[in-house]
Amino acid sequence: MDSAYSGPRPLIGVPVGQPITGPTRLRHMTHDITEPTARPPELSFAGIDTFFGADPADPEALTDDVDVGFVGVPFDGSVSRRPGTRYGPRALRAASRWQEQFAGGSAGAHNVDTDRHVSYADIEMRDCGDAPTVPNDVERTRDQVAAYVQAVTESAFPVVFGGDHYITYPSFAGVANAVEGDIGLIHLDAHSDTADESDVYGDHWHGSPMARIDELPDASYETHAMVGIRCYERDGFPELVSEKGIHVDYARDVREKGIEAAIDDAIAHATDGTDAVYLTVDIDSVDPAFAPGTGTPEPGGLTSSELLVAMDALGACSDIAAMDLMEVAPRLDPTDSTAMLGSMAVARFLERRFC
Repeated sequence: MDSAYSGPRPLIGVPVGQPITGPTRLRHMTHDITEPTARPPELSFAGIDTFFGADPADPEALTDDVDVGFVGVPFDGSVSRRPGTRYGPRALRAASRWQEQFAGGSAGAHNVDTDRHVSYADIEMRDCGDAPTVPNDVERTRDQVAAYVQAVTESAFPVVFGGDHYITYPSFAGVANAVEGDIGLIHLDAHSDTADESDVYGDHWHGSPMARIDELPDASYETHAMVGIRCYERDGFPELVSEKGIHVDYARDVREKGIEAAIDDAIAHATDGTDAVYLTVDIDSVDPAFAPGTGTPEPGGLTSSELLVAMDALGACSDIAAMDLMEVAPRLDPTDSTAMLGSMAVARFLERRFC
């Protein structure tokens, strides 16, 4: 292009499919460069990454017509093993662009796995960016996350991306501040995360969020349902389950009864006597053969197909008022399979819920 040319850059601001006219026309052509007549659709690996390509919006700017508000929490300051989940929200946003490329158009797409037509144009979604975090300061991060998630919940269905699993505690608290009544909890995980205290990690780390949630006035272990637990737990865990009334389908139970029955039982338990339900999904509920990109993987978990079936069933539960997906550590998975599974799991939930 002629260095003397000072007009607008070509193509910038031209809507997809619209002819290029007026001040954006190219002024100089050669024999092998021709003037484009329209702007092509944006590809999944191009553009600015928001989840499902949703328009960005501050939590306070959400209006009542918004269905879903996405929130990232890039924090891994309370992990006990391998860090890296601070990069989870960014990886999940990038991975989601693949689903958005198909289902995000005005015509939508046919999901062959569920045999349903889905169109993200039917869902009013906004990406609210990342909650403020303070590296290695759990308490200050906790307070910021709770306030941020509360602001989103007051106008939309919040979908929160971690980050390590401690973040579920302030996220749940933020939802509880915005939702009236008692809140049950459905919890897919390899670990119970019920450590009340630790000589090494203290009271606030990614092994303790469920114990902290149990202390909230709107929550209780009595309405807590776990699916997929299979790791080593501390002495006394079986007694905690029986004394507190926690419902647990261990990984061995899922293998015996099937994932659909396990999810049905979890929903029945968490909705009994509650006004709403919070769903938390730790990606390590899935076997590391399918989701290696996580900080504390445990062999013997759910298959990727079982997770997607579970999310489809959970999406049909109207009592669920919020959800999160935690512990994706993309730098531990050079194939990106973990982030792709995580974004597809969220897609399956939202497609069932809103499409």
